[in-house]
Amino acid sequence: MNNKQNSISYEVEQLNQEFYDAAILFIETVFYNEQNIPKELLLLENDHQKWWCIRNSDEIVGTVAAWKIKSEWHWGRFAIHKKLRGLGLGKRIAIKSLDELFQIGIEKVIIDARDITVEIVLKLGGEITGKKTNFYGSFITPMKIQKKNFIYKTR
Repeated sequence: MNNKQNSISYEVEQLNQEFYDAAILFIETVFYNEQNIPKELLLLENDHQKWWCIRNSDEIVGTVAAWKIKSEWHWGRFAIHKKLRGLGLGKRIAIKSLDELFQIGIEKVIIDARDITVEIVLKLGGEITGKKTNFYGSFITPMKIQKKNFIYKTR
């Protein structure tokens, strides 16, 4: 992995199927190993899903996914490699993924966010929709972000 000074050169892209297994291993590292979330909760069992990643050659260093449940789109599996956190990569992948969702006609996205994600999503026009709840030892906050608010905050 490149050092933090080179993190600006990381590109955000839609996840190519070739790197799907690497992305799943990456989210297992973050969510299962770091946050104690059971592995069986990590995979998306849904035909309507989109993934984005940040890659360093063949190594996945960031992910986010969106998936549709009934008529609502959800956004999550948001993770950045622990050595690269705090450098703006999370904001970059959040903006790109949400922008692409809104460009295809989605008007609102539902999010269950940890504290750092809450901060990012609020800056992008998101809003808190409920109270924090405990989720495997950490708190998550229900949120939504609407296309019109995202565009206002990011344009």
